[in-house]
Amino acid sequence: MIGRKRAPGALEAEIMQVLWDRAEPISAREVQEALTGPEPATTTVLTVLDRLHKKGLVRRCGEGPRKVRFTATQSGEEQASTTMLSALGGATDREAVLLKFAGNLQPDDVDVLRRALEANTRQRG
Repeated sequence: MIGRKRAPGALEAEIMQVLWDRAEPISAREVQEALTGPEPATTTVLTVLDRLHKKGLVRRCGEGPRKVRFTATQSGEEQASTTMLSALGGATDREAVLLKFAGNLQPDDVDVLRRALEANTRQRG
């Protein structure tokens, strides 16, 4: 890639967004064409897809090197939830992390979180 470079991890994030936006598995070439900004080489896209596959974020579908297609293993919402739970699980002071997180939310997000907590409480009975 000549010229402008992406921030570390940005290409992975962009590729995941492309996969989340598609209902069906797509080829590496289709992923490459859907990316915005500087177009990485197909080999670069394949390398990133392979790394995402090894991390369990991407599933390979199809047989043979030219027929392989890719899809996300989780929705974007599921992945965000998994990431947040993982960060919380690694915290030494969970209460402090939750308080900091809640304190940084926008008012609309606080309302959504409050409704989700109330629904969760009702479900648990």
